[in-house]
Amino acid sequence: MSEYAIVWTAFGAFIGLGVGCLFYSLGGRKGKWLRRFVGSFIIASTLWICSVVMHNFYWWFLLAYPLLAIGFSFGYGADVFWEKVFKRTCFALMVMSAGLVCAIVVGGNAWMVFIYQVGVGLWSIFLGVKNPISAPAEEAFVCASLNLGLIAYPFVTG
Repeated sequence: MSEYAIVWTAFGAFIGLGVGCLFYSLGGRKGKWLRRFVGSFIIASTLWICSVVMHNFYWWFLLAYPLLAIGFSFGYGADVFWEKVFKRTCFALMVMSAGLVCAIVVGGNAWMVFIYQVGVGLWSIFLGVKNPISAPAEEAFVCASLNLGLIAYPFVTG
Protein backbone atom coordinates (compact mmCIF):
# COMPACT_ATOMS: atom_id res chain seq x y z
CA MET A 1 0.00 0.00 0.00
CA SER A 2 1.36 3.43 -0.87
CA GLU A 3 2.29 5.93 1.79
CA TYR A 4 -0.29 8.36 0.40
CA ALA A 5 -3.04 5.78 0.77
CA ILE A 6 -2.03 5.26 4.39
CA VAL A 7 -2.01 9.02 5.01
CA TRP A 8 -5.52 9.38 3.55
CA THR A 9 -6.78 6.36 5.47
CA ALA A 10 -5.42 7.79 8.73
CA PHE A 11 -7.07 11.13 7.91
CA GLY A 12 -10.34 9.28 7.32
CA ALA A 13 -9.90 7.60 10.71
CA PHE A 14 -9.66 11.01 12.35
CA ILE A 15 -12.79 12.16 10.57
CA GLY A 16 -14.66 9.04 11.70
CA LEU A 17 -13.44 9.54 15.26
CA GLY A 18 -14.49 13.18 15.18
CA VAL A 19 -17.98 12.40 13.90
CA GLY A 20 -18.36 9.59 16.46
CA CYS A 21 -17.32 11.98 19.25
CA LEU A 22 -19.81 14.56 17.97
CA PHE A 23 -22.64 12.06 18.41
CA TYR A 24 -21.21 11.03 21.78
CA SER A 25 -21.42 14.66 22.94
CA LEU A 26 -24.84 15.25 21.38
CA GLY A 27 -26.11 12.19 23.23
CA GLY A 28 -24.95 13.78 26.46
CA ARG A 29 -27.37 16.65 25.91
CA LYS A 30 -30.45 14.97 24.51
CA GLY A 31 -31.26 11.64 22.97
CA LYS A 32 -29.01 9.17 24.78
CA TRP A 33 -29.39 6.78 21.84
CA LEU A 34 -27.18 9.12 19.78
CA ARG A 35 -24.32 8.47 22.19
CA ARG A 36 -25.00 4.83 22.89
CA PHE A 37 -25.71 3.54 19.42
CA VAL A 38 -24.79 6.09 16.75
CA GLY A 39 -21.53 7.41 18.24
CA SER A 40 -20.33 3.93 19.14
CA PHE A 41 -21.28 2.56 15.71
CA ILE A 42 -19.43 5.32 13.86
CA ILE A 43 -16.26 4.76 15.88
CA ALA A 44 -16.48 0.97 15.52
CA SER A 45 -17.17 1.35 11.78
CA THR A 46 -14.10 3.55 11.50
CA LEU A 47 -12.04 0.73 13.01
CA TRP A 48 -13.56 -1.80 10.62
CA ILE A 49 -13.22 0.28 7.46
CA CYS A 50 -9.64 1.30 8.21
CA SER A 51 -8.68 -2.27 9.01
CA VAL A 52 -10.14 -3.50 5.70
CA VAL A 53 -8.35 -0.74 3.77
CA MET A 54 -5.08 -1.50 5.61
CA HIS A 55 -5.49 -5.28 5.00
CA ASN A 56 -5.48 -5.80 8.75
CA PHE A 57 -9.09 -6.87 9.42
CA TYR A 58 -9.95 -9.50 12.02
CA TRP A 59 -13.47 -10.73 12.66
CA TRP A 60 -12.89 -10.14 16.37
CA PHE A 61 -12.89 -6.39 15.60
CA LEU A 62 -16.68 -6.68 15.26
CA LEU A 63 -16.81 -6.90 19.07
CA ALA A 64 -15.82 -3.23 19.21
CA TYR A 65 -19.39 -2.11 18.55
CA PRO A 66 -21.15 -3.91 21.42
CA LEU A 67 -18.30 -3.09 23.81
CA LEU A 68 -18.40 0.59 22.89
CA ALA A 69 -22.20 0.68 22.99
CA ILE A 70 -22.14 -0.79 26.51
CA GLY A 71 -19.41 1.63 27.57
CA PHE A 72 -21.21 4.61 26.05
CA SER A 73 -24.38 3.56 27.91
CA PHE A 74 -22.80 3.99 31.34
CA GLY A 75 -23.92 7.08 33.18
CA TYR A 76 -21.02 9.48 33.32
CA GLY A 77 -22.21 12.27 35.59
CA ALA A 78 -22.41 12.34 39.38
CA ASP A 79 -22.21 14.79 42.26
CA VAL A 80 -20.50 12.58 44.84
CA PHE A 81 -16.71 12.12 44.41
CA TRP A 82 -16.57 8.30 44.70
CA GLU A 83 -19.62 7.90 42.50
CA LYS A 84 -17.86 9.99 39.82
CA VAL A 85 -14.75 7.84 40.13
CA PHE A 86 -16.77 4.62 39.88
CA LYS A 87 -18.85 5.70 36.86
CA ARG A 88 -15.90 7.09 34.94
CA THR A 89 -13.85 4.00 35.71
CA CYS A 90 -16.61 1.73 34.36
CA PHE A 91 -16.85 3.85 31.22
CA ALA A 92 -13.08 3.84 30.65
CA LEU A 93 -12.81 0.08 31.29
CA MET A 94 -15.47 -0.75 28.71
CA VAL A 95 -13.84 1.43 26.07
CA MET A 96 -10.43 -0.06 26.93
CA SER A 97 -11.91 -3.56 26.63
CA ALA A 98 -12.46 -2.94 22.91
CA GLY A 99 -8.78 -2.04 22.69
CA LEU A 100 -7.84 -5.15 24.64
CA VAL A 101 -9.62 -7.33 22.08
CA CYS A 102 -7.69 -5.58 19.31
CA ALA A 103 -4.36 -5.92 21.13
CA ILE A 104 -4.91 -9.63 21.74
CA VAL A 105 -5.88 -10.31 18.13
CA VAL A 106 -3.25 -8.13 16.43
CA GLY A 107 -0.50 -8.91 18.97
CA GLY A 108 3.07 -7.68 18.71
CA ASN A 109 3.33 -3.90 18.63
CA ALA A 110 -0.41 -3.56 19.25
CA TRP A 111 0.37 -3.94 22.96
CA MET A 112 2.13 -0.56 22.87
CA VAL A 113 -1.10 0.99 21.61
CA PHE A 114 -3.00 -0.75 24.40
CA ILE A 115 -0.58 0.58 27.01
CA TYR A 116 -1.29 4.06 25.64
CA GLN A 117 -5.03 3.38 25.95
CA VAL A 118 -4.67 2.29 29.58
CA GLY A 119 -2.69 5.43 30.41
CA VAL A 120 -5.25 7.63 28.70
CA GLY A 121 -8.06 5.72 30.41
CA LEU A 122 -6.59 6.38 33.84
CA TRP A 123 -5.96 10.01 32.98
CA SER A 124 -9.54 10.39 31.68
CA ILE A 125 -10.87 9.27 35.06
CA PHE A 126 -8.82 11.94 36.78
CA LEU A 127 -9.83 14.65 34.29
CA GLY A 128 -13.46 13.56 34.41
CA VAL A 129 -13.52 13.86 38.19
CA LYS A 130 -11.68 17.20 38.25
CA ASN A 131 -13.46 18.36 35.08
CA PRO A 132 -11.39 21.47 34.21
CA ILE A 133 -13.22 21.85 30.87
CA SER A 134 -16.88 22.68 30.28
CA ALA A 135 -18.92 19.47 30.12
CA PRO A 136 -19.92 19.56 26.42
CA ALA A 137 -16.30 19.99 25.31
CA GLU A 138 -14.98 17.60 27.97
CA GLU A 139 -17.23 14.81 26.68
CA ALA A 140 -15.84 15.18 23.16
CA PHE A 141 -12.23 15.28 24.38
CA VAL A 142 -12.65 12.27 26.66
CA CYS A 143 -14.33 10.29 23.88
CA ALA A 144 -11.61 11.25 21.39
CA SER A 145 -8.72 10.51 23.72
CA LEU A 146 -10.10 7.14 24.82
CA ASN A 147 -10.87 6.02 21.28
CA LEU A 148 -7.80 7.39 19.51
CA GLY A 149 -5.92 4.22 20.41
CA LEU A 150 -8.79 2.11 19.10
CA ILE A 151 -8.65 3.57 15.61
CA ALA A 152 -4.85 3.15 15.61
CA TYR A 153 -4.94 -0.68 15.63
CA PRO A 154 -5.45 -1.03 11.85
CA PHE A 155 -2.18 0.84 11.32
CA VAL A 156 -0.05 -1.30 13.65
CA THR A 157 2.92 -2.91 11.96
CA GLY A 158 5.16 -5.65 13.24
